[in-house]
Amino acid sequence: MSVISPPSPQAAAPPGGAAREARPRSRVVRNVLSNWSAFLFNAVVGFALSPILVHGLGDAAYGVWALLVSMVGYLGLLDLGVRGAVTRYVARYHATGDHTAAGRLASTALTIFVGAAALVIAVSTGLSFIVDHAFHIPSALVPAARIVVVLCGVNIAASLIGGVFGGIVTGLQRFDLSNGVGIGLGALRAVAIVLALHAGWGLVGLAAIQLAVTLATTVATAGIAARCYPELTLALGRWSREEGRTVLSFGASASLIQVMGSLVLYSDSVVIGALLPVEKITFFTIGASLTEYARSFVSGISYTVMPLASALEGRGEMERVRATVISGARIATLVVLPMVLTFMIRGDRFIDLWMGPAYGESGGRVLWVLSIALWAVAGYQVVTVTMLGINRHMGLIPGFVAEALANLALSIILIPRMGIVGSAWGTTIPRLIASLWFAPWFVQRVLGIPMKALWRDIWIKPTLAMLPFAAATYGIERLWPASNLAVYFGQVGLVLPVALAGAWLYCFTPEERRSWVRLVRRVPA
Repeated sequence: MSVISPPSPQAAAPPGGAAREARPRSRVVRNVLSNWSAFLFNAVVGFALSPILVHGLGDAAYGVWALLVSMVGYLGLLDLGVRGAVTRYVARYHATGDHTAAGRLASTALTIFVGAAALVIAVSTGLSFIVDHAFHIPSALVPAARIVVVLCGVNIAASLIGGVFGGIVTGLQRFDLSNGVGIGLGALRAVAIVLALHAGWGLVGLAAIQLAVTLATTVATAGIAARCYPELTLALGRWSREEGRTVLSFGASASLIQVMGSLVLYSDSVVIGALLPVEKITFFTIGASLTEYARSFVSGISYTVMPLASALEGRGEMERVRATVISGARIATLVVLPMVLTFMIRGDRFIDLWMGPAYGESGGRVLWVLSIALWAVAGYQVVTVTMLGINRHMGLIPGFVAEALANLALSIILIPRMGIVGSAWGTTIPRLIASLWFAPWFVQRVLGIPMKALWRDIWIKPTLAMLPFAAATYGIERLWPASNLAVYFGQVGLVLPVALAGAWLYCFTPEERRSWVRLVRRVPA
């Protein structure tokens, strides 16, 4: 295995020997650990802020907030896949030393994003006039909702422009620096939100804080990009027709994948808001947010794969790309499984302790259903970013389109019959099909890896390895119910070594275990 799961001594290596290989391996581990550190910070902050937000705003106002963020979030689709193109080609050009081409492409992307940002602001302003007609928003919240829609639109516009700099930093695989900025500004954001709620600023205050943090992130990321890639010259208005075609041809298909992914991500809140009272969104979001935290943790692995795959493909090392898909998807599934099992066995109790008894039953049912999808989708994330990295992602589009349309249709059908749990099933059923059948089939077609090998290594073996952890978790829940969050997290920590032991003993070969030990010893150097 390579990169995510360290290669054995017998694996082929590029010229330069072990000393040259140590550095990229260490960089990947550093990036994954950096991403996980950012995830842990965001998870802790999110857990702490969620009850403050829900109880501070109230169920209706919080539901309006989630609805508006989801609705305006669709405008982020004007990204058009450009950020992904910047990441792929900056990684490729940097690996081959073609800094002039990297500068032309990034400048072209910046010009595209400035135009997209202006369009986002115009559209969000128009939406602000009709938002109360489209959804069941209480009349007292309508004036604030209009302002929030505009501020959220400006926020997305700023993030689009910042996406060029973020794509450069990601292409250089400097996740540690971007995560450092994210953690610092995230801490300031959390403090500002608490103060804003205490001062009674409400929805408008939240939207203003989000915008301020996005602007600060854009400025900081631009500085990191300039520092880490001084050879790259970036200029607004510098347009290259050739690079424009490169960006848009890659971005068109990547953007369609993003459109379908956003439809899956945001459609639940929008459909619930259209069919049910707006406060129901709050109950759904509480359960769904936990699975999104878990997916963010998996992204600590998957985000590092795309620029790595681009660099490997640029050097013609396709065998290492194949190894990266298998090892990355397997590790992603292993990482997410303890969370999946905890959510399914003890999720309702956690929500009781976290948000209050009024939310445990309904939020726990939503969480249980969505956790099934979470188990399946971790490997799919790695497949998707790998195909983006090697520019073979166009074949994924039919699967994403089918999943998104099925999700929307099932949600519309099931919500009137099952309430918010119907929306959860509308997400889970198509995701299982896409992850467990479509993704393995596509990887076999593109990279020649048999579907049976993918099922075995990515889902079956990791799941079997976690059975002792599942039994221990169930036993604790039955014999020692947690009375507060401190006890709950302590119990999770108590049984987590069982999951680590299962993964170590069952999912890794002896040579892979030795490779991991060598890699960990090498990281501090």
